[in-house]
Amino acid sequence: MAMALAQDSPARISGPSLLAALRGMWAGGDFTGITAFLERTAREHGPVASWVSLTPPVRLWLLDEPALIDQLLTASGYDVVKSRGLRRMRRLLGQGLLTSDEPLHLRQRRLVQPAFHRERVAGYAATMIGAARDAADRLADGETVAVDALMNRLALRIAAATLFSTDVDDYADTIGGAVTEAMEVFPASMSPLGELLDHVPWHPTTRRFRAARERLDAVVHRLIDARRGDDRDHGDLLSMLLATRDEDGQPMPPELVRDEAMTLLLAGHETTANALAWTWDALARNPGAEARLHDELDTVLGDRDPVPDDYPRLAFPRDVVAEAMRLRPPAWILGRRVVRPIRLGPHAVGAGAVVLAAQIVTHRNPRFWTEPEAFRPERWSNGETAALPRGAYFPFGGGTRICIGESFAWTEAVLVLATLARRVRFRPLDPRPVPLDPLVTLRPGRPIQMRVEARRSAQRGRPSNPG
Repeated sequence: MAMALAQDSPARISGPSLLAALRGMWAGGDFTGITAFLERTAREHGPVASWVSLTPPVRLWLLDEPALIDQLLTASGYDVVKSRGLRRMRRLLGQGLLTSDEPLHLRQRRLVQPAFHRERVAGYAATMIGAARDAADRLADGETVAVDALMNRLALRIAAATLFSTDVDDYADTIGGAVTEAMEVFPASMSPLGELLDHVPWHPTTRRFRAARERLDAVVHRLIDARRGDDRDHGDLLSMLLATRDEDGQPMPPELVRDEAMTLLLAGHETTANALAWTWDALARNPGAEARLHDELDTVLGDRDPVPDDYPRLAFPRDVVAEAMRLRPPAWILGRRVVRPIRLGPHAVGAGAVVLAAQIVTHRNPRFWTEPEAFRPERWSNGETAALPRGAYFPFGGGTRICIGESFAWTEAVLVLATLARRVRFRPLDPRPVPLDPLVTLRPGRPIQMRVEARRSAQRGRPSNPG
């Protein structure tokens, strides 16, 4: 792979340094080098950098300026579209909300939006609490658990129960294993030869990906088929997808029902699970923040589990989650491909360029954050963040493409954290920092092994009113 600098770049970037960062990724290794490269580029070259890749030939821009990031996020969907990374994810997710472009995206978003209205999300809260309480009941004082795996299974159960009114415990291992398999081969699919590999069925990468998709398809089609012919409204997303009709009275095509179901089942649990895993890791390494969290839970909840009406009162738990997503954003980078020339501030960006904004970089920019590397949840309520410009913190994206499940994710993360943290502590067993595994989402680079320490008994932990 060769690189050439754009002659009119806002900042000069060394071609060899970029090559070193990307060599492992293109070889099918991992993305760990790219996060260091992006952060170093932003810190050394300022808020806007640009360079040209020769293989494939494309001009790349990196933004670390909130005003320009906000411009990118709010740009017309007819001027900028999803970049290659998410377009490659269509092989797994199809044309769901995460990967589709206009006008399909707007039409599908309008159909799916009612499932995420505030009243509907509030109705999901009791299910979230119940699932977290069941998980707490199964934890034994003194046992060792992989917190990341525990959160993944819990978030998957919540997504299936709230969005599809079903229990996927029997499929959890299948889903989790297939998602991990698909993500592990993703770097190879992003190489310059990625599209060619799609047509080489005997290549190991292609075989692994297709097997993973087949396993996931089998589960999702089983969920959909079990509901076809059932005209009852179960009050969930799947009911809406199956009942919706277009202006001609036609139902949503089966392939789109599959794509939206797959997108929301996978995206609806993967990012929240990662946010919670990083939250537990941060709390275990910051005893002061953990102690304040426990004090607030004891004050607000006393000797009971939360109920849905407690959510607005759990201010510090929300701050804890916000700070964890600042330092370890599950969605760690986004890209847009320019299809019609646009301006970002003083910069003219031509058609064909790819513009990147990396949450993992901007969320730790010292121009906007006091002690940017420190885990300080109090920054969210002591006034430090009150004057943050739009685009300085964007864990869910922004503009018309902002994550449709943002309120769902906040509610789930806060209530799960409160339910579990009232009952248990998780004590780290490995003092070394957990490495990053920045694939499609920002996963832990190794299992987060922790020891369970009981704080409250399960029998006394039941809420006096379940809902």
